[in-house]
Amino acid sequence: MQTEFVHNLSYVNGDLQQFISYLNTHYISQNRGAVISTVNPEIGYATTKDKNYHHIISSSDFVLPDGIGVVLLSRLTHNPLQSRIAGYDVFISLLELANKLSKKVYLFGAKKEVLNGVIAKIEKEFPNIEIVGYNDGYSADKQFVAKQIHKSKPDMVFVALGYPHQEKFIHNYRHLFPEAISIGLGGSFDVFSGNVKRAPSWMIRLNLEWLYRLITNPWRLKRMFSIPKYALAVLNGKKNGKTFYPKPEKDHTKQI
Repeated sequence: MQTEFVHNLSYVNGDLQQFISYLNTHYISQNRGAVISTVNPEIGYATTKDKNYHHIISSSDFVLPDGIGVVLLSRLTHNPLQSRIAGYDVFISLLELANKLSKKVYLFGAKKEVLNGVIAKIEKEFPNIEIVGYNDGYSADKQFVAKQIHKSKPDMVFVALGYPHQEKFIHNYRHLFPEAISIGLGGSFDVFSGNVKRAPSWMIRLNLEWLYRLITNPWRLKRMFSIPKYALAVLNGKKNGKTFYPKPEKDHTKQI
């Protein structure tokens, strides 16, 4: 799969259809596992400030530009990405593929009522999918969940804990489910269950989904400040090649 290096991460350079086709041909159909990280400007900025988190994201098999801000910055640095690949769209595409191929999935994250809504909708709209396990993001410790995933042997693991928790969970425990396609999905469970409304299709086509989120959730304004910060980090990095990373914390989870 073609990639393009933007600042400190190598992103998939293609569209949704190309990515899903490649993933199916080279991984899913061959029962090979892969880790997918979806990166928006907020996550991109976090990787410039935390060396350990950067390592986690960059060690993924696929890093997707989930945010028009990442795509626009790629063009400013003369490393243009073809398009945004939204994590929610990847989630839906993987569910469709899992249904077609009768795959097993594990769901981890969100509130209990949201997760129940996700399960009900999958059972109704994707009847060939076998849900082999699930846990909400509040009731169980991560080590327990990881062991449950290992025992259930899913083909796909969907983790909706929000960043950086979902990426850290997958990275720390991927050795327990190496043959699964694992992806962090942020708030996708909320949208899929109907608990949160996604932007109208015309806004998505115009890359204005971020604006819809801001209008419907004004509290997100503080998070939007990461966009100019990330832009400065990318442009400064392009200019002088310097990036600050604090010392990473030692990880002991792989002893489990």
